[in-house]
Amino acid sequence: MVRAMSIKKQDVEKFKQILLEERERLRAQSKHIVRRDSASDQSDEYGELSDYDNHPADAATETFEREKDLALDANTRGMLIAVDRALEKIDEETYGICDRCSSDISMGRLEVLPYATFCIECQDKVDGR
Repeated sequence: MVRAMSIKKQDVEKFKQILLEERERLRAQSKHIVRRDSASDQSDEYGELSDYDNHPADAATETFEREKDLALDANTRGMLIAVDRALEKIDEETYGICDRCSSDISMGRLEVLPYATFCIECQDKVDGR
């Protein structure tokens, strides 16, 4: 059952623009992380010779940085999925409606988290609070 959006059309357009800008920012961030990670991969091609002069702490730092980049990239990809889902909801005319209980998502919540797909009560339940 598709329900009409209860937020004003002008607000939906405002959120759509915010979401499109956020999607571009996240895509650029993801490309930057991937580029930085591939630069690290190139240094690995030299293998043990490059590690010979390095202190073990340097290798640990490099490993930490790589794992941090992987976590950041996973988070960025997850946010991209959420932004894309919110844009789909705009196209489906269900933006601002909770995916779980079909109640309205408050404007305050959407202003803070424009890609929210759950009302705050359902988000708490999903998060186990």
